[in-house]
Amino acid sequence: MKISIAMATYNGAQYITEQLQSFVDQSRQPDEVIITDDCSADETESVIRKFAETAPFEVIFSRNEKNLGYCGNFNVALMKTTGDLVFLSDQDDVWFPEKIKHMVCLADQNPGALVLMNDAVLTDKNLESVGLTKLGQIRSAGFSDNAFIMGCCCAVRRELLNICMPILPGFKAHDNWIVGFSDQLNKKFICDEPLQYYRRHDSNESQFIANRTTKVTRWHAFFHAKRNFLSRTDNKVEFFELEQRKLLSQGIRHALMNAPLEFHPDLSEMLRENNQPFGIIETRINFRQKRFRQRVFAIVSFAAGGGYRSANGVRSMLRDLLG
Repeated sequence: MKISIAMATYNGAQYITEQLQSFVDQSRQPDEVIITDDCSADETESVIRKFAETAPFEVIFSRNEKNLGYCGNFNVALMKTTGDLVFLSDQDDVWFPEKIKHMVCLADQNPGALVLMNDAVLTDKNLESVGLTKLGQIRSAGFSDNAFIMGCCCAVRRELLNICMPILPGFKAHDNWIVGFSDQLNKKFICDEPLQYYRRHDSNESQFIANRTTKVTRWHAFFHAKRNFLSRTDNKVEFFELEQRKLLSQGIRHALMNAPLEFHPDLSEMLRENNQPFGIIETRINFRQKRFRQRVFAIVSFAAGGGYRSANGVRSMLRDLLG
């Protein structure tokens, strides 16, 4: 089995050396490491090129001509990989020496899994453990394992990449795209064992509540969601959600053209579920443009007809009443 690592970098010189060294320290080293840089302004490129000179495996580095953003940069890296199993890597974590070997064994034992994910130890910026893990935080907050979509913990089979790639420009996150497909196909395997450090610092992209370095409970998750709900004062969130769903629809249609027939029923259902809220989202946005009395009448009528059943019910109704 050929092993690839796809790493997307951007101004990562402060931490990247430790992560690159952890690749060398693997008991089962990768066959290739593909690194794409998104126009870094620091010493990231020079650090990588120096590493490539002595690395015991192939390191292929490229620099984007223009900034593509986090997701776009990972898309470029993933499209250049050639491995049968592709590990995704952030630039600021550190892998335990047995990570690749352990995940390869799990891939052999679970041939139907298209994405395999390992847990990660949360640390501060100095890589000091805070005594928590990412999966532990997700479960403590009351979320299901479907909320575990962290790309840097993923190993992805070539079979899935052939189906779901490329990620369309404008989509918010590469891991949401890839893990989303594996979840829909019921082809995700989760390893409860932590196999890496997940460093938290001021420059981290993800602000998901389960990434906090203090213990998260169901109450924390509830009040976090409530605060986010009350802070929404315009329609940007819904417009963004609509845009994301439209991009995903294009991706699913593309996947249907590439996927084996056995995957078509699940992909078709994924397309149906993704498209179903289009009209509801657009209707709710229109409600908020109306004057208050007209808005109330329209919302009550919509609710009476069951319009909020698939839109978080009372919470969404109250949000629309606020305008």
